[in-house]
Amino acid sequence: MKKTFLIAVSLTDENYRETVAKAKRLGADAIEYRIDGFKNRDLNHCREVISFGNSLGLKAILTIRAKWEGGIGEVPNRVDYYTALTPLVDFVDIELRTSVEEKEEIRRLVKNGCKKLILSFHNFEKTPSEGELKEIFAQIVEEGADIAKVACLAQNEEDVARLLCVASKQPIPTVAIAMGEKGKISRVAGFVFNSVITYCALDKVFAPGQLTIKEMVELRKKLFGF
Repeated sequence: MKKTFLIAVSLTDENYRETVAKAKRLGADAIEYRIDGFKNRDLNHCREVISFGNSLGLKAILTIRAKWEGGIGEVPNRVDYYTALTPLVDFVDIELRTSVEEKEEIRRLVKNGCKKLILSFHNFEKTPSEGELKEIFAQIVEEGADIAKVACLAQNEEDVARLLCVASKQPIPTVAIAMGEKGKISRVAGFVFNSVITYCALDKVFAPGQLTIKEMVELRKKLFGF
């Protein structure tokens, strides 16, 4: 995968034409479509939302986050959504801890469609030890991911350094996010440590350490020149 650093904005379907267009205008490279947060989950509506972003030249990340790993709402029969929507997107995100059967079906869909598979792991309470992080990344790589996404709550600077250093040594691109105020630097500095996508807010920040797209675009240009 070509070395890059995409700025992605996570959005639902609320006022989607306005919000997606605004994200594009402010400099977003991609939209993460959080289907678990959509108010209208009719498949035709979901296709319409993603297709609108595609028409603006934005890359698309499909995420239907499970409730047990921070999802906004429960989505029954996720495989049906992945089957219908994967052809429209560039990246598909599925949790590492998803059941073997569901994960295998989604992996097949992604690979057959020549898309990029993001296998993700979240820990909203702490950052695991170096050994545990290495095991998590190793499992993600072993299971055929194109991108390894690991997001953990950072309680101090050491947590941030540990996550980024382990991510930097992976054989595949990563998305390494140290969540929380202490981890804010990871959302920008991750590019230096093999992280290829950063996620930010459109206007209002909803979580400690999150940056707005305006802040992220300015920082990327200032630090990396693009």
